[in-house]
Amino acid sequence: MSVIASYAADIRLPVDIDEPKTPLERTPGWLALKDAVEATAEEFGGFVFTEVTDYFGRSAPCDFAVITPSFGRGVGIRVDRSTGEVFFLYDAYGGFEYEASKIKQRVLQNFSAVAIARALESLHYEVEYEERRTEGGKEILLRGVL
Repeated sequence: MSVIASYAADIRLPVDIDEPKTPLERTPGWLALKDAVEATAEEFGGFVFTEVTDYFGRSAPCDFAVITPSFGRGVGIRVDRSTGEVFFLYDAYGGFEYEASKIKQRVLQNFSAVAIARALESLHYEVEYEERRTEGGKEILLRGVL
């Protein structure tokens, strides 16, 4: 059955519930997520958009969507503004679970690398970044040098 399903990610962006001074879209976590999504789209030869579609072409809005040549419906990312929880949205109907999963995992991997690099930079480390292609995808090596 074709349906755009929502899958919780192991990412939660910090949200200041008591005193929302800064919009979520301007926080370091949001910016790291945005960079991770853009890097993923580039790696897969796709682009970033703001909606995904199901098998029948019905759309669902999201904060980011990675649309690729191999999965034109896209994998969306939606952030709950009250909790900061991150969710992936996509319709894998028709045998696209593997493609959607690859995109989702790459966003998570890129987010981790960007977040760690930014944390090191905030501690005044010089960050060296090395990316290696492997049979299963890629490896990212980060070095923090004081």
